[in-house]
Amino acid sequence: MSARRVHGVGPVRELVRARPRSIRVLFVAAERADARGKDPVAELVAAAAAAGVAIERRTLRGLDALCEPGSRHQGVVAVTGELAYASLDDLVAAAGGAPPLVVVLDGVQDPHNLGAIVRSAHVLGAHGVVIPEHRAAAVTPAVTKASAGATELVAIARVPNVVRALEEPKAAGLWSCAVAAAPGARPIAQLDLRGPLAVVLGAEGSGVRPLVARTCDLHAVIPMAGDGVGSLNVSVAAGIALYEIARQRAAA
Repeated sequence: MSARRVHGVGPVRELVRARPRSIRVLFVAAERADARGKDPVAELVAAAAAAGVAIERRTLRGLDALCEPGSRHQGVVAVTGELAYASLDDLVAAAGGAPPLVVVLDGVQDPHNLGAIVRSAHVLGAHGVVIPEHRAAAVTPAVTKASAGATELVAIARVPNVVRALEEPKAAGLWSCAVAAAPGARPIAQLDLRGPLAVVLGAEGSGVRPLVARTCDLHAVIPMAGDGVGSLNVSVAAGIALYEIARQRAAA
């Protein structure tokens, strides 16, 4: 099993909370590991030690060498196994009796966008995220850092074909809604999004592909007051869409 590195205080803290047994070793900055007071690295070391995680101290330069150039590790790097991707059935089951809400991404390539979407999915009540195997960002240390550790808390499925991934949950009663300009698309607040739902967002620049959009049952647009800058960033659009769904469900 190949190793995966998770860095940054927030992401590593969530990893320690959620899956401490998956951590092979936690490397920490030696000068901060035993600091007194409110040093978050020292607090993280104490939590990891209590959870039985193996801890090794390193210099800051040594931690730099464990990460990609320019990464902000904040004095902590956890080495773990590969991320265990979930199945589509796992995502639906994670709802636990509530109407399932799944975020399906059609080719999002920027790691920071993927991380931000996973973070929004977690805080706004989605039960999982679906990403393609090809021509799309996978869950990397940069994604985990951008998600503030939400990749360790949200079920993520990686599929070979987005269209088939949308067709399978229909058997479980999920409707699909593409956030995309299409004939018949309506402002998102006008749609009833309270039931079992897969919300679909497309790649940066190109948006949801036509074949994927045709597979969806509903099409939503986010009204914009200003013009001249094109469309919303995909992670911003995801946050707005998920907030609207959460609002509707809370009012039901």
